[in-house]
Amino acid sequence: MSGEGGELSPALAVPLTLQLDPREEQDTIAVTEVEADLLLSTQPPSGLGIQLGTPARGSATGMVGGLWRTIAAAPYERQFTLRFALAREQVRLLEDHAHRFGADPVPLELRLRFAAAWLRQSTNAPSPGPADHPVPAFLGFAVDLWQLSETRVEPLRIELARDDWAARILPALGADRIRLLAVRLPRAAGTVGSEAIAAFDLARSAYDAGEYRRAVQACRDLREAVETKLGAVNGVRVADRVGERLGWPEDSPAREFLDNLWKTLSDVSSAANHNRGRQLAVADARLAVLIAGSTIEYITELTEPDTTT
Repeated sequence: MSGEGGELSPALAVPLTLQLDPREEQDTIAVTEVEADLLLSTQPPSGLGIQLGTPARGSATGMVGGLWRTIAAAPYERQFTLRFALAREQVRLLEDHAHRFGADPVPLELRLRFAAAWLRQSTNAPSPGPADHPVPAFLGFAVDLWQLSETRVEPLRIELARDDWAARILPALGADRIRLLAVRLPRAAGTVGSEAIAAFDLARSAYDAGEYRRAVQACRDLREAVETKLGAVNGVRVADRVGERLGWPEDSPAREFLDNLWKTLSDVSSAANHNRGRQLAVADARLAVLIAGSTIEYITELTEPDTTT
């Protein structure tokens, strides 16, 4: 497996070799199409997983080299590559998935589906041949295929070595030039509440629309919504409310870390810092949105850990 496409068109390319055992001519079987899903494997394997990209397809019809079919004399072998186009957020999910396994190989799963048929008859016009032959010689073989209603293929587990992951995949997906932010938002009824989620969505959409002051304002609204939801008012710190939920000691370094993080969010989204006559730049708004999103993701990870993988 390898990465390709860079930051503009990231994709995972999976090379496969199709081998068909020999069969007598009257029993010829043809594979007309291969379709596959690529998934993030669960650990331990559960049969579930998160799909990466859209299904990839490979077709044997209309390709140079002809139909994928059995022959009587020897095994038939054909190599092809399935390409799974990724959304930017899926590159981030892929990175997160790899981090869960530390230095161990990165597990993925490939689920294949084949369309197969009995090749009942094949023919083409001799060259030279009769002018009224129904299949002109330049079109090549015509085949009469009887589609098989069912094929079964066991899922394939892929173990990516960490060296290949670091050298051949992530850089080719653009991770050496651009880092992507896709935050995991909490449930509406979760720790930070629905108003904070709505404020983050507003901040993101305002940033995308070039309305940078409104984006920073929405980050401030997000901060206030979380403080209200947690009861961090009248001098009570967000870090203390989270620490109480998690049973942190009063002098826990984790409380100090979260408090410093919250102060950073307060600084970058503070009205006082943006009302001194200078024009808000794209970098200001981007910083506020990224820190706001990362901060509520961090609080969510602490209080509502993801147990799906």
